[in-house]
Amino acid sequence: MLLVAAFVSLLAADECAAQFSKLSIGDYGIKSIMPESFSAVRGAVWLEVDNPMESFTVSEISGKVYKNGVALLQGNANDFTVVNGKSKVEISGRASLCGGASLWAVLGLVFFEPEEYKVDMSMRITLASGETRVVEKKGLPVTVLLKLK
Repeated sequence: MLLVAAFVSLLAADECAAQFSKLSIGDYGIKSIMPESFSAVRGAVWLEVDNPMESFTVSEISGKVYKNGVALLQGNANDFTVVNGKSKVEISGRASLCGGASLWAVLGLVFFEPEEYKVDMSMRITLASGETRVVEKKGLPVTVLLKLK
């Protein structure tokens, strides 16, 4: 559910934080995970969103996960729209091993130590009014995203 936490954190950390501070995420879960190869998976998560502001679309979503400074996984997600009011949003995407990353290192996520990981993410947010903003964050500690520290 790192994507969900990163999504909310990126919106809150953005310059338009005042607008997005009222956005709340309720329940969430994994809808599907399907191996695509030995080095890639496709999947989808769902989340319940209460959005008191105007509808917006999130597009051009990409990210990379690092363990102790070494790139492990890279991924992207399909565009999705969050409507005004309460709704259930599905976010689907694909993740793959970074060049040089070993499958064993990824399997090490079973013994997940959040302080060892950082995330780079970027996305474009387009409000229903047409205003667009690119949000990009690099080196976000996973502990911050998960609010563990």
